[in-house]
Amino acid sequence: MELLQQHLPAKRTVIPYYVTAALSLVIVSILTFISLTDFKGHFFQPSILAITHLTVFGWGTMIIMGASNQLMPVISDSKLYSDRIPVISFVLSLVGTCLLVRSFWNFELGGMMFTGAAFILTALIFHAVNIFFTSKKAQHNNITIDFILTAHLWLIVTALIGITLLLNFRLGFLPADHLHYLKIHASAGMAGWFLLLVIGVSSRLIPMFLLSRKEVKKYLTIAYYLINTGLVFLLVDGMILHCTNSRLVYMGLIITGVLFYMAYIWNCYKSAIRKKLDAGMKQSFIALVIISLPFILLIGSVLYSHQAPVSLVSAYGYSFFGGFITTLIMGQTFKTLPFIVWMHLTKPNMLAELQPKDLYKEQLVVLQMALYLPGFLLFLTGILLQSKPLMYPGSIMMIMASVLYCGHVLYVVNKLRK
Repeated sequence: MELLQQHLPAKRTVIPYYVTAALSLVIVSILTFISLTDFKGHFFQPSILAITHLTVFGWGTMIIMGASNQLMPVISDSKLYSDRIPVISFVLSLVGTCLLVRSFWNFELGGMMFTGAAFILTALIFHAVNIFFTSKKAQHNNITIDFILTAHLWLIVTALIGITLLLNFRLGFLPADHLHYLKIHASAGMAGWFLLLVIGVSSRLIPMFLLSRKEVKKYLTIAYYLINTGLVFLLVDGMILHCTNSRLVYMGLIITGVLFYMAYIWNCYKSAIRKKLDAGMKQSFIALVIISLPFILLIGSVLYSHQAPVSLVSAYGYSFFGGFITTLIMGQTFKTLPFIVWMHLTKPNMLAELQPKDLYKEQLVVLQMALYLPGFLLFLTGILLQSKPLMYPGSIMMIMASVLYCGHVLYVVNKLRK
């Protein structure tokens, strides 16, 4: 406990990220409802691009950046390199996301879009530098650190590809079709940034929450090399050779890597002392089941005898961000945020009888899950079947879940004021 207190980052390096991400999720769910008709069409259109980038930067990346500012000092056994950099990164990321999303929504390919993209890239570089310097004291054979640092490298690569695509909108200098590069950009972000980061963070958090007695680290090591090898194939094949001839190879490598990660999680659960899961952990494990959906849909689109239907491709992307990533983050929020707030409340060793579980409402997490999961499945099915009658109730349920989630986050954070 004293060690954790010694390395405790300032509140401003973590809390604003959680609050902004929660508010962004509400906005994403409302914009999704407004744009239901667009989800029945091609994924390459202004509203879908705006919602996707708000989901990526305002929701997923925002909360991951905040959580990593808290987690990295614990993993590396050192203080956060700088408490000022996260504040700068937060402001740049927030402003940049607002500018970029507005530009996509109105499809204005001008200075506002490039300014937003530049702000986001700068924020990501600052954040990555802070994480890299924080990790310098970590053990060299720490596979969790390897996953997290490599994920940040892929994040920068993905952002650079994105800016290249924005320039290509105006100048048209890339030799292949723009949609070809867009798929590479999306896949690198999903597997390189989100997937690697989730595996790295969860490989530390899940055994800790379950009190696992045995961790098969070699499974994580195999997963690390398989996924990154697949990503390198993806990058070379798509960005340099301008084709997708090896897509079955790199898809196979990445999927096999995910299976080794799942084997690691299963062994952690089998050896766990605390096998009874609370609502947050249940939702997290449901997310680990949902991860199969985007891979099934991806394989289906690749093996399609002719060109895959647009609905199948859209469902693939939505199942990853709206299903796996959002479900996992919503579950893990109430495992990490109450602990973060608790660490600040008990400093210096005050309120000793207070526990993290006292700072949030378990029944609200249960209700959140009961609303979001059926809503997501209805909406996903609606995308596949091009059915508004399914998408409308699904979207409404997800709005309700996001508002509940946001209110719950604000309720926990408000404990710091008291």
